This record gives sequence, C-alpha cells and structure tokens, in this order.
Amino acid sequence: MSSEPSEESRVVWEASPWVLPGLVGITAEALAIAISLAWVELAILKVGSLDIVGATLALISLFWLFGAVRLAFVKWSSHYALRGSSLEVRHGILGKKIFTLSAAGFSDLEVIKSLTGRILNTGTIVMETNSDRDLKLVRIRDPIRVSAMIRQVMTVPMVRVATEGSLR
Repeated sequence: MSSEPSEESRVVWEASPWVLPGLVGITAEALAIAISLAWVELAILKVGSLDIVGATLALISLFWLFGAVRLAFVKWSSHYALRGSSLEVRHGILGKKIFTLSAAGFSDLEVIKSLTGRILNTGTIVMETNSDRDLKLVRIRDPIRVSAMIRQVMTVPMVRVATEGSLR
C-alpha cells in the first residue's frame, strides 16, 4: 500500500480570495475622505468645535470597519482547491457548502478583470457547468495563470488503467 496521494486527489492549486488590495483601497478612501471632510469643517465652515470633527472621523472609521469586516468574511468564507481531476469550492463560515466540479461537468471558463484588477493582477473566474450553473471564484490573484491551470486539469481526458489486483 502506498501512502502517497493519488494523482486525482493531489492539490494543484489552493487559495482563498485575495482581499489585501481591497483593504488597502478602502483604507486609502477612508483617509482621503477623513482629511477632506476635516479640512472642509475646519477651514471652510470654520467649525469651532472639535466634537463635530471627531464625530465625522468616528463615522468614517465605522464605515471603514464595516468594509474591513466584510472583506474578512469574504476571505474566511471561501476556499478553492484545484485537484488533479476536479475543482472544489467551499463556501460558508458556520455552515459549509462544498461544490465539486469534475472535468465531466465542466463546460466553459471566463476571466473577468476590472481596471483595478488589471493593475493589481486580480480578477474573477466564472466557470459554466453542463448543468447551466455558473461557479464564481472571486478575488483571484493572477487569474490568467489560475485559469490556465483549471483548463489544463479540466480538459485533459482521464484514463484509468485497471491493475490486475482490481480485476479480481
């Protein structure tokens, strides 16, 4: 008996959504809005009380925290694993939903990259299955490379060779 994993079960690629660019983006937005509003309140409106400026900054901080928690949930709730003959997608934090796409169920693959996705080399991979169900892999780092690996795994025909021991 061999303890090595079979070719079908070995993991070719494994990842979770890449949320770091999103976190950097919402941090930059929050800082820009905070600086702009503080300047408007102090310089233009000549607000004499720092309580109003503090309340504005606290509100912006709450919006930033909401965005950061949302990104954390996206990362923690999704996991992707490309194996030798299938793609496994897990969703959920408390309850888990696992979807396994085999090569037989694979139909089409599409890579979507926004302008910021092209700059940061991130994107979404959408796979169409034979059951007309779309499967999305969101916030994928280097989606072109990953889609090439998925195509390679999903389009290679599987040949199973029966050994003499399994025929008995």
